[in-house]
Amino acid sequence: MQDRISQLDLLRGVALLGLPLMNMINFSMPMAAYLNPKAYLPNGPLNDFLFSFFHLFADQKFMGLFAMLFGAGIILLAEKREQQNKSAAKIHYSRNFWLLLIGLCHGIFIWDGDILMIYAFIAMFVYLFRKLRGSWLVALGVITLALSAYSSYLAGVYVESLSGEARHATAVIFAPDTAQIQQDIEIYREGFWALVESRLLGGNLASGPESAIVISYFSLSIILKAAAMMLLGMGLFKLDILRGKASSSAYKKLAIAGVAIGVILTGTGLIWNYSHDWSMDDYFTYGAIFNLVGSTFTSIGYIGLICLWFKLGRHLWIKGKIQSVGRMAFTNYLAQSFICTYIFYGFGLGLYGELTRIEVLGVCVLLGLFQLAYSDLWLKAFRMGPLEWFWRTLTYFRFAPLIKERVVPATEQRL
Repeated sequence: MQDRISQLDLLRGVALLGLPLMNMINFSMPMAAYLNPKAYLPNGPLNDFLFSFFHLFADQKFMGLFAMLFGAGIILLAEKREQQNKSAAKIHYSRNFWLLLIGLCHGIFIWDGDILMIYAFIAMFVYLFRKLRGSWLVALGVITLALSAYSSYLAGVYVESLSGEARHATAVIFAPDTAQIQQDIEIYREGFWALVESRLLGGNLASGPESAIVISYFSLSIILKAAAMMLLGMGLFKLDILRGKASSSAYKKLAIAGVAIGVILTGTGLIWNYSHDWSMDDYFTYGAIFNLVGSTFTSIGYIGLICLWFKLGRHLWIKGKIQSVGRMAFTNYLAQSFICTYIFYGFGLGLYGELTRIEVLGVCVLLGLFQLAYSDLWLKAFRMGPLEWFWRTLTYFRFAPLIKERVVPATEQRL
């Protein structure tokens, strides 16, 4: 059991440290820069290389891994409660009710890229399928992924039909003009309460009924993709892939096949989009689908790579540090938001729109090193992260023990 938990902690730690590689773009630049390399920063070989590299190996990959681990956690908690002859549903729904509220507060007051609300909402539904066999859960995940791809395609079809003001308003998502970019920068350089008010009013997102339909299809695609990854995680856990019980040979095959297929599909999407000069119509209709599907394979391939690494009796020091990050996944996810909004938003250092991709990558590296250091130090004295403790206390409606008990050496006991 301990090995299995340690493996999941390593996977969570890698996922948490990988999330800022793409999230940092949303923290520091207009949203279009995340989707389109030509939308915001000056064109050039370095900008294109960095965008392409992280699109291939990071975009949706670590978020997909994180979602699969969330799904695995649903099964793990349910099994633990059932072994204790306790209600699994009561704790599951309490846990996700509080996560939904925390995510709502996070999305309004800290960062509008919150994923916790989506995870909590989806978890309330996928829990109903927890009794299915692993193969059925994987199949259901594949079907949900197909629906996500179809929703993305419908968004593109609707984008193609737009014209005039509706098309101009929708372009803020993918290809904003200079005025739209400046408006976005001004919003994020405002004070705290002005930014909160802007979020509640919709900020600089596209407006109007036509644009709302595009955003609805696009949002539905994101929700379905997260649900697909969660179902896949539940299935892979039941199939023992995420339990650490598969052979090294199986993990090696999973790593090679997953990453290879994922990179080929995502790379094909890059070629498609560059060959169509990053057209908004072509991107939403077909271009986004390549990575939506390809990133799923890459995330699964990463599971193979990380589990294979876990089985090796090497690099124990760095593995331990990463596992500490994974044990504090909830704290570290929200800490990334607190730190990055302070760096980039107007109520902090106000660097929004000031950095290039390579400079943002430097911030990611420093953030990762910081989280590796403080996670390890914190867990030397405490049982869990502070926000894990807060979430657990709300879930069970009683204070959970936080401070580790000091182990008294035998020599002191004799004295």
